[in-house]
Amino acid sequence: MSRVADESENENISLPPIRKPGPIKIWKTVDGFKTVGGVSKPVKIVIQEIPEDRYEDMLDHFTTHFIGDEPCCVSIKLKDDPVGIKDLRNIWKIILKQGLSVGAFVDDPKGGKPEIAGGNMLGYEIKDDDRKIDKYKMKPSAAKRLVEPALELYKEAKVFEHYNTNKHLFALGLIVQSCYRGHGLGAHILSVREKIGREYKIPMTTTPFSSTISQKSAARCGFELILSRDYDQILDEEGKEVFPGIKFKSMQVMGRRLF
Repeated sequence: MSRVADESENENISLPPIRKPGPIKIWKTVDGFKTVGGVSKPVKIVIQEIPEDRYEDMLDHFTTHFIGDEPCCVSIKLKDDPVGIKDLRNIWKIILKQGLSVGAFVDDPKGGKPEIAGGNMLGYEIKDDDRKIDKYKMKPSAAKRLVEPALELYKEAKVFEHYNTNKHLFALGLIVQSCYRGHGLGAHILSVREKIGREYKIPMTTTPFSSTISQKSAARCGFELILSRDYDQILDEEGKEVFPGIKFKSMQVMGRRLF
């Protein structure tokens, strides 16, 4: 019988520190479009580190758009599971505190609060350091069903050995808000990992990509396939499919060297 997680077990979980206090780094500024009611308007989008005072905004953004749109989340109906949403927000908060996650913010010429167009939850791990996100004890929930297969694929892929390094830039969620899609913003968000790797001396990055769309975008950004697992082969303890009815064929762990 599995033990139900005690919230106090997770209070001191952290990831290895890497980003030092200082100015927020801007990685890239791109021309984008916001489409509302079928009308597209050009906007400037700044891809940057996420300021601490925008952490809660980014968590809300991911709760709304990632949980609402990402294929695996939709398959397991995560948006209807408050326990799972709370656990996933807690995990994202741990990752955000490391300071490497990326936000795509719409520049406001009038100086107002920039709207969030998208983001990428990025974390840093060291091979033999026990401070890893899989130490987080999750309650039985849809979020547990989402995260555990991804972590298992990471382990099976042996990404540290594959790239012969002990430093890893990992991701647990990338999303572009629907009204900003169709103009390559997701690829721009992916592409800045090279600058992050060089800045913080992290030589490689990997991600479990859940759809053909994100897999093709990753390939265009120089990611290679490390491990693929068809969804009908991702099963729970009772032998049932974890992601029933998902419209894509496989989850793929993809990675690339950053320098």
